Amino acid sequence: MGTMEFVFTQTSYQTAPLEDYTVELRERAAALFRLVADRAGASRARQFKGSFSVFAASSDATAAKIVIYEAGKGKMNGHDPGLADGIYVLIPGVRGHRAHYWGGAHAPREVCLL
Repeated sequence: MGTMEFVFTQTSYQTAPLEDYTVELRERAAALFRLVADRAGASRARQFKGSFSVFAASSDATAAKIVIYEAGKGKMNGHDPGLADGIYVLIPGVRGHRAHYWGGAHAPREVCLL
């Protein structure tokens, strides 16, 4: 487990359609989404074309977003932070997003996107 910090403000990742990712990554992301949806409630969880979102209880704001990153899929706009293929949970914050990464068989490692 480790931490990676990126200091940039003009980077975004446009996901590819979910069916473009490998079956393994899609299945892991979908399983994580089902766990979150079960806890948050189905009305607060939604699958989109290329990602999954969980909305805040008190507003329509996004509380968390589950995305798949796989090299060569989707589009990185701005600085490329060199992400590893895997599942990322983006949680909006005051200074940007905090992401938790699930890759391989290892424990999650934290990735801070500032």
